[in-house]
Amino acid sequence: MMYPETNFNYDNNNENKGNRKQRRQNKSRRNLHKAAVLAGVAVIGGSFWGGSLLNQNTENTVQAASTMNLSKDETTPDIVASSLTDYSDLAAQCLPQVVSVTNVIEVTSTSNGGSDLFNFFYGNGQSQNQTSTQESEAYGSGVIIGKTDDELLIVTNNHVAVYDKSGNTMYYSYTASTKERKVTFVDGTEVEANLKGADSDADIAVLAVKLSDIPEDTLNAISVATIDNSDDVKVGQGVMAIGNALGLGQTTTFGHVSALNKDVTTSDDNVTRSMMQIDAAINAGNSGGGLFDANGHLIGINSAKSSGEGVEGMGYAIPISSVEDLINNMMNQKTKVQVDEDQRGYLGIQGVDVPTEYVQRFGMPEGTMVTKITEGSPASDAGLQLNDIITAVDGQKVSSFETLRSALSYYAAGESVTITVQRPNGNQYTETQITVTLADRSTITDTTEADTEEGSSEAETQEPQVQMQKAQ
Repeated sequence: MMYPETNFNYDNNNENKGNRKQRRQNKSRRNLHKAAVLAGVAVIGGSFWGGSLLNQNTENTVQAASTMNLSKDETTPDIVASSLTDYSDLAAQCLPQVVSVTNVIEVTSTSNGGSDLFNFFYGNGQSQNQTSTQESEAYGSGVIIGKTDDELLIVTNNHVAVYDKSGNTMYYSYTASTKERKVTFVDGTEVEANLKGADSDADIAVLAVKLSDIPEDTLNAISVATIDNSDDVKVGQGVMAIGNALGLGQTTTFGHVSALNKDVTTSDDNVTRSMMQIDAAINAGNSGGGLFDANGHLIGINSAKSSGEGVEGMGYAIPISSVEDLINNMMNQKTKVQVDEDQRGYLGIQGVDVPTEYVQRFGMPEGTMVTKITEGSPASDAGLQLNDIITAVDGQKVSSFETLRSALSYYAAGESVTITVQRPNGNQYTETQITVTLADRSTITDTTEADTEEGSSEAETQEPQVQMQKAQ
């Protein structure tokens, strides 16, 4: 798909002013990078970077975030005025509310055998597939936004919490997906975190940490952020950004709101989001961190930056009010915990990844194509069909068979999931939602290689409703 182009005005002192109009007419794409850093993930032919390219569409209609009618929390003092000269008190208040996030990623690469989809259509040759698996880590940030009797809740970016990358050619393929998540608090304590909810379109996710896993001293050292109405933010307003810059630990940077309602589009998912533009330094690893106003209230989630020759001081944050309802909904979802393999639900399919070339050249949906369905399996009973392309599980994006397996690893036998498929319909694909009740694999008589060992969340009691703490 074509990405929107942006006009650039380059000011070169060696050029005539009379040439400025012509320079303004020269079009070029602006490359932006998600502010998450991925270190040393090895794939065929080298390593790859965890950020992704963005394009800013300055010509599209601006869409303002909806008003949330937030009020001020009298228990949270306004510690500084709107004009700041000393930021130490502000930093001391907000640093305990921000965490570093480490995403442990499992990378599986296969070479020398041709892509599964190519072999499915054209037959396998004499070459042997060679597969290797290794782990790496991606780094980001998060903000503490809630606490229940059992859990501490943290908001971050979806691209920080859920890593899901794949590549496929005629000759090799790789998949990289989240295996484990860890958060580090302001005092250096590191604990495991589980996914509460995620939305790739909004680029928002919520993580949960068991309070029982957090030492008492750490609980006393951290605090829950207070959100403010980001619809009231003004251009020129002072802000502070906190995050795990370059994966080296928490840092603070200061600046101003440069612009509001800037439409920014990511090239990997081609989703346009309305963001605040800031000139506070945003570096790789800052994604998911907090953007705070002069009163120490959370007004945004740092998400992206503009980079490239001649580009300086252009960071982007998701306005907190535009995603408040979504975050509150995620905070009250059941925490997703991987199920032991012997208790995981069984779907009963075989699938192959749709190569990137097929997506780009032929318009095929990205996902996993169903190539075999086990008779009598949940997939068969629910109505999945050969050549269906699975694209999501309970709203979580599926780009490869490994990410399908990973998504289903949170569901136990007997639990139901909603699977989104793109079904061939002539020269087009039609999206269909299919509800499947996963089975105990041992109860399925025909298990000939149809292999999707998947799992489930642990059964938990209904949690009380929890919401973010609002400024009043």
